Parts: sequence; structure tokens; C-alpha cells
Amino acid sequence: SLGRSKTNVPLPPTPLIGREDELSGISHLLADADCRLISLIGPGGIGKTRLGIEFANRQRGLFPDGVHYVPLASVNSAGSIVPAIAEAFAFSFSGPVDPKEQLFDHLTRAIQKSALLVLDNLEHLLAQSSVTAELVAEILQRLPTVRILCTSRERLNLQGEWTFDLRGLIIPPPDAGADVERFSAAAMFVQAARRADSRFKLTDADKPALLRICRMVERIPLALELAAAWVGVLSCAEIAHEIESNIDFLTTSMRNVPERHRSLRATFDHSWRLLTDEERDILSRLSIFHRGFDRGAAAKVSGATLPVLSSLVSKSLMRRTEAGRYDLHEVIRQYASEHLESNPARCEETCARHSEYYLRLASEYEKKLKSEAQQDAVREMTVELDNLRAAWTWGVEHEKFESIGRAVRAFGWYYEVAGLIHEGIERLESLIRVLREKPHKKKTDKILGACLVHQGLLCFRSGDFARATDLYPEAIALLRAVNDRALLADALIFYGTIHHLSGAYLESKKLIEEGLVYARETNDTWFAAYGMYNIGHVDSILGDYEKGYEQMQAGLKLWRELGDPHSISLGLNFCVQTQIALGRVDEAIATMQESIALCERTQNRWGMGTAYRYLGLATLAADHCDEAKRHLEKSLEIFGEYFKGWDIAQTLIYLGETYLHLGDDAQAKTILLDSLRLARDIHSEPLMLESIAGLAALELRLNSDLTAGWLTLIMNHPAAIHDTKQRAEQLFAEQKQRVPVDAPSLDEVVMENLG
Repeated sequence: SLGRSKTNVPLPPTPLIGREDELSGISHLLADADCRLISLIGPGGIGKTRLGIEFANRQRGLFPDGVHYVPLASVNSAGSIVPAIAEAFAFSFSGPVDPKEQLFDHLTRAIQKSALLVLDNLEHLLAQSSVTAELVAEILQRLPTVRILCTSRERLNLQGEWTFDLRGLIIPPPDAGADVERFSAAAMFVQAARRADSRFKLTDADKPALLRICRMVERIPLALELAAAWVGVLSCAEIAHEIESNIDFLTTSMRNVPERHRSLRATFDHSWRLLTDEERDILSRLSIFHRGFDRGAAAKVSGATLPVLSSLVSKSLMRRTEAGRYDLHEVIRQYASEHLESNPARCEETCARHSEYYLRLASEYEKKLKSEAQQDAVREMTVELDNLRAAWTWGVEHEKFESIGRAVRAFGWYYEVAGLIHEGIERLESLIRVLREKPHKKKTDKILGACLVHQGLLCFRSGDFARATDLYPEAIALLRAVNDRALLADALIFYGTIHHLSGAYLESKKLIEEGLVYARETNDTWFAAYGMYNIGHVDSILGDYEKGYEQMQAGLKLWRELGDPHSISLGLNFCVQTQIALGRVDEAIATMQESIALCERTQNRWGMGTAYRYLGLATLAADHCDEAKRHLEKSLEIFGEYFKGWDIAQTLIYLGETYLHLGDDAQAKTILLDSLRLARDIHSEPLMLESIAGLAALELRLNSDLTAGWLTLIMNHPAAIHDTKQRAEQLFAEQKQRVPVDAPSLDEVVMENLG
């Protein structure tokens, strides 16, 4: 919900100078009911971001559903805007549904009154493609109570867009005299100068030079701040002289620099010359980071020491956040990046260091992602996600297979636990395409195998069982050839899991048992737990409940020891059917209550939907039909937000059974036909057979003679789980015709019901 995140707008470290007229003007526009999109337009360094943040903070009490700030300067592609907006709303993706649709579904439910969305630094994304403007238009169309403030160097060119051109600060007139600091440009310089040197005092002798500085930098706040940072080494007159000299140079020698940018460029150039060689080298290298960096990363990638970082902060070339991270103003980052790119060898070296550092960092999260530190690991990786993406992309493009190979499993687990299913599939695919073009070598085949394993898992989570089923045989063949038993354990156990959900139980058990051997051999506790648990689940499906439950509890015990909340909730959820079969209904209800509490704490939406489904099943077994109906409808509500396929089909089956118990035959039939249709679409034979069993119970209640063939099919079909076969046998015993008949095929029964 938005309740815990009414605003994420940062609190600025310094007060805003001037701009009251601009704030009033934007407020006046927004007060117009027809104005839902304002674009704050202006050149780099003019103060769009600072003004946007100030305006957003002043609007906090006016939008009941919050003010949400989305920084986009470091977002490299239009496709990454949706995750950035989700982060601003404290929303986590979960499941296979397209992330954009998940976000819109969430916001449609969460924004009941009105909200303000601030999209900061859009211009580079507008230049890439039309997707950015189209997304903004879609937000306005689908979320009618949302208003948007964009900051950009150019218009979005959308119908209904209102633009506000931001100009420079106010310059004192020549006769300002003692009142010079009443004018915002001068006040900005003086404030910044005092931050740079607390001893600074503006004298009457300084005022003419200050007026020249304000005019020459064209009232641009960033240029004024940079110029003021020099007061520790230069007088105001000397600062004015340096800027004037630089502008003259730019005017005569750099015709390609737009006139409105020459004053800012001149200020940058002089700030650059005032740096030591070491500071220039480090600042240019720091431009490689995306959405900031910490001190450790700066040291490894750029060689920055704490004194150098502190010096760059004191010169207003870098900022230090409250969280202890550093970042560069986007205009400064672009300027520093030009200097880095002017030296291709140094640029290549820096990119290599950045990629190596973040790929190694990712690999260090692998164990944490399967432990009690899972949620912290996800949060920390999300903070660094833009750096991690850039590191992966550079590593793939430059074929740094050894570094990227160490990180594959961590990336795979992160995307799975964080719910970024589609991005994970695409990112792994970028490496798979490159590796498939390479000749077979042990090192690259191992990495390709790891990619296929995790892409298969993500496809499985997305509901694309067919694609996952195609990926695992290739992965297993590659990993057998290179004899990587740790990765082979992953592949075999995941592939076996898909088999058991599709009804191939004996093949499933064979694959998982082999994977379990390798997991134990390589001391992989997590996969050993997963193997044990799934073997127990298969045993339960086949009717050996005691043995199955013992195995499932053994796997769950290992997950509890590891502390992995994602897996603990999975283990709790899927043992409920077995608990019910063993007559432990109260235990099953308590188990689901534990799982729901855990899933709420970790924002595990898939786990939550699953827990409510099995809580519904358990309360139905306790004959609390109305309560069961509520839980199952809650499950469908959650799954309907983010999931499709197997989970919804299974929940519909239980809801159909609940309506049968409630005596609402018409609603029961509608729901069971829906479950059958969905089970057919995902090619799940066990769920098709379970749906048909429910429909057979309904037909039998109506004294229909249609059921004998259906029940004979279920009793003899290898994909029917033990519970479904048992039910078919009971129903067969209740009907008039008790002599087995020639069973129709599963396809024939499905067609008979669905047409």
C-alpha cells in the first residue's frame, strides 16, 4: 500500500535561494483542473531538479496518496523507467505478469484520491525513442487522479502538456549597492561561498566583480555554485577574470558549444583546471558510476582516497548523501565523462574496473540471497542495480566470461526473489546469445549451462513451462559434459520440479534424486533441502503421505536453519495438502497462518497468494465453507494482480469445490470450467484431471450418466495425483453404473466440457 510511502521526495541539504515566483507559477498551473502534466523546461544546471524537489516537498499535504519522486538521470533505457517508478512507490514486482501491468494494477488500487508523480531528468530518455513519452501519456490515461511534473531540457510534445520555462536567477542591477544580496543570483553565490569557506565575507570592493560573475554565468545556479567554490584560492575579481577569459576562449574556439552553455562550460573548465592531476583523474573516472556509489567502490574503481573525495565535495563537484553514498550532479557527470572518454585507454580501464568490481560484488550476494540475510541482500542489490546492470552489459559486450560467470547465479537468484522476472530472462538471454556463438570450451559451456538453469527457473516462475522444459535438457547436457556437479544439482532438481507439476511423477523423482546426490556431494544445503522437499512432495502426490511428509519436513528444517524466508514460506505452503490427508487439519491452518505472517513481513506476494489458497483448502477441510471462500477469493485477488497459469487454475479448483459444498451448483460449474480451461492452456494434465473430478461430482449430484467414462479416465491416468484418483474411485462407487467402461481420452473429455 501507499500508506508507508506517502512521499519519497528527498530533503535538500541547503535552502532554496529565490524561485518563489517560479514556485507560485507552477502552483498556479497545477491548480487548473485541466493541467495534469507540467514540463519544467530549461538547460542543464539551471536548477530544474532543485526546483522540482522543492515544489514536490511543498505539495506533500495537498495529495492524499502522496508525492512520489523518480530520479531518472542514471536510467539508461526507456525500459527501466517502470522499475524506477515502482521503486518510488515502494512497490516490488512479483510473478510473471508484465512489470508495467503489475505497476498499473497496483497504482489503480492504491491511488484512491490523488497523487503527484515527479519524473526528474527525462531528456536523454526522450531522445532514445518514443516509448518514454508514450508511457507518460499512458499514465495520464489510465490513472486519471495522477498529476505529473517532469523536468527536462526539452518538451515531451504530448497533447495536454503544459510547459514552464525555467530561466536563471535574478541579477542585481548596477545600482543595487548594499542591497545586492537581496537578489537571488548574488545570494546564491554568497551562500555557496560561505559553505566553501566559512571566513568569506562579501565586501563593497567585491560587489562589482560579483555582478560581473552573475552576468557572465548567465544566472545559472550550478555555475554560480561552482564559481563560489573557488573563494578559498581566488578573490571575486580573480574569479570574474578567469570566467571571462574562458568564455572568450569558448566563443572563438568551440563553435559547437551552444551559446547558452558557454558560460556553464567556462565555469566547468576553470573548476577543472583548479583541480590537481589526481583529482581530475579521479573525477573523470567517477563519472562511470550510475545512481551513485559508496566509498569502497570509489576506491576500487577510481583509486579515490577519502581526502580526494572530501576535496571534490568541498568544491561542489560531488555530493555526499545522508546515507553516506556519493553522487555527481548529472551535468557535472556528463562533463567529467567527456574527459574520461577523451582518453580511450583510460576509459576502457575504468569500465573494466567498474564491471569487475560490481560483478564480484554480485557474486558475494549469492549465499546471502538464500539465507536469513535475503531481504537485506535484495535491498542492497537494488540500491546498486544500475551499476550492476552496467557491469553485466559491459562484461557481456567485452566477453569477460570469467567475471560474469561468477555472478550468474547471484543475478538469477536476485531477479527471482526481487520479482524482476522479465528483466532477468532478458539479461540472461543477452549472455546466452553470445555464448551460443562460441566454440565449445569447458569454461564457456559451464557459464552457458548456469545461464540456462536460471533462465529456465525464471521462465518457470513466469508460467512458461514449455520454454523452461526446453531449456533444461540443454543445460543438463552441457553441465554433464563439463562435470560441474554443483550446477548440475540445480538443473536436475529444477527440471524434476517441472516434471512433477506436469504429471510425470516417476521421471520427476528420478531427476530430483540424482540432483540431491550432487547437492549433498557439493555441500549445497539449499539445494539439498529443495531436493528432499520435492521428493517428499512427489511421494505425497503418489499417496505415500507419511514418508512424503517426513521428507518435506526435513527439507523445511534445513531451510529454517539457513533462514531463507522465501524458501521457508514455500516449504510451509506446499505441505498443507499432505497435512490434510494425514488428518492434521488444525496443524495445516496454523502452518498457513505462520506463512502469511512471514510473507507479509517480506512482501512475498506469490507466497501470500499461495498461503491464502492453502488456508482456504484447510478451512474447507474443517468444513468452514464461508471462511474458505473468503480465503480463496483473497488468493485469487493476489494472483490476479501478478500471476497467471498454474496458481490461478489450482485456486479455482478449490473455489469450485467450495461452491459445491455450499450447494451453489451453477457457480461451481462456472468456476470448474474456468479452471479446466486454464489447465488446458498451460498443458497441466494433473490440474485438468482434478477439474474433471470436480465436474464429475457435480454431474453425479444432478443424476447425470456422463461421469462413468470421465471417472474411468481419472482412475487410470498416470498424471492424476493420488487424492484425485481416490476421489474418482469414491464417486465411481456412488454412481449407478459401476462397471468400468472404455475411457475416453483426456482431450476428448476436455473438448466435451469446453467445446
